[in-house]
Parts: sequence; C-alpha cells; structure tokens
Amino acid sequence: MNEKEAKKLLSDAKKYRNNGEFAESLALLHQVNNEFPDNVTYRYLLAATYYESMSTDPAKRYIEEAITLDADFKENYELLGDIYQKEGDLEKAQINYEKAYELDSQYQTVGEKLIQLYLKTKNYEGVIKVCDNMMSYIPVDTSTAKSRSLTSVYLACILYKSWALVYLKDYSNAVNEIENIKKMDKETGLPTYPNMYKNEDEALFKLYYKLKNTEKTEEYRSLLTGDYKYGAEAIHKLEAEADQDIILFRQRPEVMVHLGLS
Repeated sequence: MNEKEAKKLLSDAKKYRNNGEFAESLALLHQVNNEFPDNVTYRYLLAATYYESMSTDPAKRYIEEAITLDADFKENYELLGDIYQKEGDLEKAQINYEKAYELDSQYQTVGEKLIQLYLKTKNYEGVIKVCDNMMSYIPVDTSTAKSRSLTSVYLACILYKSWALVYLKDYSNAVNEIENIKKMDKETGLPTYPNMYKNEDEALFKLYYKLKNTEKTEEYRSLLTGDYKYGAEAIHKLEAEADQDIILFRQRPEVMVHLGLS
C-alpha cells in the first residue's frame, strides 16, 4: 500500500466515523496501521476512533502505543487525558493534559479542559494560571465568525478567573475581573438581554459588602433595588450569604448539589 492508497482509506474511514459506522471505520484504520506500523498519526486516529465508539480499553492501548512511537505528539496526551477523565481518574487525566500543555502552551482545547478539571479538583491557582496564559495569546476581535468564537473563549477565561479568585477569597481582584466581564461585553458589542448580569451584580454587591466599600455597596444596593426590584428581605439574604462567603450563584448549597459540587 502506498501513501495515496492509505489516504483514500483514511478518507473513507473518516466518512464512516462521521456517520457513526465505527466497525467499518475501524476495519480500514487497522488495515492502514498494519501497513504503516510506525506512523504515529495513523495510530492516534485508530485510538481516537475507538474512543469515539465508546471502547475505552482498546483506545487506551492504541494511544499508549502511539506515545511510544512519538513522545512529542501532543494530541496523544490529550486523548489519554480524555480517556482517564471518562474513567473517573482525574489525577491521571490532569497529568496527561498537563503533558500536552507543556508541549504546546497555546493548545487551546487542552487549556479549556484543564480549566474545567482544575475547577472540579479545586485547583484554583491552576485555573488562574491557565486563564492568564490563554488571555495572553487569544485576540479580542469580533470582525469574523472565527474571531468571535475565539473572543468568547477569552471572555469565558475572565469569568473562570473571577470564580477562582472568589474561591481563593481574593475579593479585591475578583471584583476587578467581574467588572471586567461587563466592560468587555460592552466593548465587544455582545448582545444583551434583561437581567443578563443579575448574578454578576449580586456577586459585586456581596464583594463590596465584604470589602466594606460603603460607596460601592450602596451603588449596587440601589442597582438591585431599582433595576431588579429587590426588596429589603432579598438584600438581607444577600448580606447573610456574603457573611458566609457565599459570593457566587454556584456557591449556593442548592446549586452546588445540582452541579454535583457538594
């Protein structure tokens, strides 16, 4: 089999995989791998297709073989991290995602996976580090569909960083990031809707209350009572939550249960 014939089989395998016909796709991928046993890309594709077909054991076996073929092929570690995460082994998932990230610090999909994993494992310093890194190279640009997609990732990083700062009780910097969310949304022309910033405005009220910034606390108290029609009881509830360090919507006990965070 020559390279041209292999590419034809790979193209057919991709079509089968996209149609959910995994047995047919895998048969072709095995044929190509038998002909090119030292090709890391082909071994990776075989492992990835097994993973997509919900067969994690062979996926793991073939991706480990791919790693022995090329220890610098970053996609191998991402896939192995996905497999371990699916199996519930978050420690090994983190190890492999971090290996991929070490190979390419601008590997966006892995950066996003690390943020979610770090949030789940309460590694908030890790969240901040990855968010800062991603925001250092993602451009803020809304001129094209592709650039808007990247900008949405940038904005998400601000949000996740603000969460991490709150969990670390770095309230002064958390305020800056949450205020930045609203500022960046306005600058990028993000469509708005009623009560869009309700959670952020509640969080800012509680943060300024915690920081004993009377002027800003009263500013947000007026916003909540005016724009959101909060009564005295609702405001008192927010103050009581702040006293318990419940700043974010996702920190409320009933929400934590719903999100599986408790």
